[in-house]
Amino acid sequence: MTRSAFPLVVLALLVLAAAIAAGCAGTGVVPAVAGDIKKFSSADEIREYIENNTALAAADDYAYGGNWVGRDVVIPQAATAESAAKGMGVPAPSVGSADYSTTNIQVAGVDEPDFVKNDGKYIYVISGQTLAIVDAYPAASAAVVSRTEIADSPRDIFINGNRLVLFVTGTEDSDTLSSGDSVATVPEMKAMPYYYYRNTLPVTHAIFYDISDRAHPKVLKDFTIDGDYIDARLIGSSLYLVTREQVYTYNRDPIIVPVVREGSRTVIAPDVYYFDNPERQYAFTTISSFDTGSAKEKEARTYLVGSSNIMYVSENAMYITYQKYHNIYRSVPPRPLIDIDVAGSGAAVSSSGVSAPVLWEDFNRMSEAEKQDYLEKLKNAEQESIQRKEIDQTTTAIHKIAISNGAISYAARGEVPGILKNQFSMDEYRNNLRVATTSNVYTTRGSYEYNSVFVLDSGMKTIGSLTHIAEQETIYSTRFIGDRLYMVTFKRIDPFFVIDLSTPTAPKILGKLKIPGYSDYLHPYDATHIIGIGKETGTNEWGGVSTKGIKLALFDVSDVDNPKQLDKVEIGDPGSDSAALSDHKAFLFDKGKNLLVIPARVVKNEPVVYDEKYGIGRQNIWYGAYVFGLTPETGFVLRGTVEHGTGSDQYYWYGSSQSEVKRSLYIGDVLYTLSAKQIKANSLSAINTTIRTIPLPETGDVLYPPMLAE
Repeated sequence: MTRSAFPLVVLALLVLAAAIAAGCAGTGVVPAVAGDIKKFSSADEIREYIENNTALAAADDYAYGGNWVGRDVVIPQAATAESAAKGMGVPAPSVGSADYSTTNIQVAGVDEPDFVKNDGKYIYVISGQTLAIVDAYPAASAAVVSRTEIADSPRDIFINGNRLVLFVTGTEDSDTLSSGDSVATVPEMKAMPYYYYRNTLPVTHAIFYDISDRAHPKVLKDFTIDGDYIDARLIGSSLYLVTREQVYTYNRDPIIVPVVREGSRTVIAPDVYYFDNPERQYAFTTISSFDTGSAKEKEARTYLVGSSNIMYVSENAMYITYQKYHNIYRSVPPRPLIDIDVAGSGAAVSSSGVSAPVLWEDFNRMSEAEKQDYLEKLKNAEQESIQRKEIDQTTTAIHKIAISNGAISYAARGEVPGILKNQFSMDEYRNNLRVATTSNVYTTRGSYEYNSVFVLDSGMKTIGSLTHIAEQETIYSTRFIGDRLYMVTFKRIDPFFVIDLSTPTAPKILGKLKIPGYSDYLHPYDATHIIGIGKETGTNEWGGVSTKGIKLALFDVSDVDNPKQLDKVEIGDPGSDSAALSDHKAFLFDKGKNLLVIPARVVKNEPVVYDEKYGIGRQNIWYGAYVFGLTPETGFVLRGTVEHGTGSDQYYWYGSSQSEVKRSLYIGDVLYTLSAKQIKANSLSAINTTIRTIPLPETGDVLYPPMLAE
């Protein structure tokens, strides 16, 4: 090395040492966010808080070398004597069937909304801009008995006895939002007039229907809640709705505080709570609760936090999350940084030999051998920091909200490294929250990816962690069941992990299985068997990985140290897909009935069909549902298929066909499969026999069907 080049190298490495010292002193666990929950008293106070804290966040971005803003974003109970008195009783068993499927949910007793529901007699479905009620059982005479046109964009429904709740999103003029007779006003938080370019805001409607007469649904209440629809849950008769509205202060945009209205009358003006923590952007996240029996509002709370996108709900708590993005590269102080134990000084050093700061002149006093030794230790420190990944570029903030019979109260908050895949990345068990995340870190040597599991106590403090699982792979699916976590990661092969959580402070991997393909969703078969649905994979001609057809797998986890794949089946060729891969509500399984139903869009490896109308070639597509029997002894046994369409029928490159099956359910001994254009009723004892086809209201060409909006 030349004399002139040596100081430059030294300087570069000292700068690197600064970055390591400034940013790699942690343990990989994000510290608790500072500050207690507080309450705003005026709109001006909200504006000032947002402007000050976004400026702090921007300064933090600069200190970290710059950031980018990430993506935004979400079992009917038996009737009691009290609910029956309120008109919530379920239809009499003599009218329908007591044996019927319900929405596939994550937590027992916590119902999730969907665009289709049934109660053992009727099927309720959002079809385009129409809410249709189908008298479905007995199937031989099934027919649509009522159609309710919806002006705005329908999203989801709940059914609770003789009550139906429909969620609809739309917009309203600012004049409407800032006026009306308020019964719970907060004068200091009144809205200022809107500017011409922001004269509307998103709103969510929660419309309560009396469906005692299914042929003539009657609107009982139409509540309007400011903000976009995120998600909802129904626990007993208590309904919890989550909405979100982005808050902007550009050009002195007005601050409109969310309220709950019935018509033009404000029925709840919730307080707005916040924390002393900077964010790059803010949103009002409002949680509103209602009683489905009386169709009355109960409570609402608004929190000024980051843009929430994934939520998990147990019977007693709601966990709302959002991502926070950082950068591993920090700006460096002008003077260096790192010291070592040179010439027997006795200074403590790390495993890589790096310790407290040293000045440039101290480095110059070292002998040539000491300098070279120091530089080598700096290189080791860099490698150690890359391997340990003590700075994470993305973290997930988690807010815990206590819920009970419609009451809402803030409980605690925490933060963990990485991002969540979906709601199944979280699970509450024995007052602890278990979380599975994927972390991405970008360095001068390229990107680095790994997965982690964290356990947080009831106060949202991290008490246990297992990090750097399946490095350079991504979580594709997770399922927490009791003391275990079953997790699938993927890059080239599918490692299926069994993770022990019986000791919350010390999670550990019990066993893993490496097989081709991956699972997007995991579902328990029983205590020792897990069903997975995803895609099969293979090696392409360039040596890379390519996806093939839909894959179903049955895993045996009775020996936790050595999980096994008992059986698998592949549906279709490359390009095949299923709604169940991205939405667990499309997955229908009943162990007692030996029934597994998978909606499928099956691509056949056949010559492309030329479409003269559109002047393009189309693959030959089959739309329908595959119906299997499944036991550990027999594996997957095809019982039959239900076809809704074939050929290139209304298939678009962007979008989906009206024939594509999105849901299935059963009532008694009949299987019902639903696409945008029809419901087919087939006998469970003879799947290939269609008893009845029920046309649904015409939805027109399906490019972005409203009924499929998430």
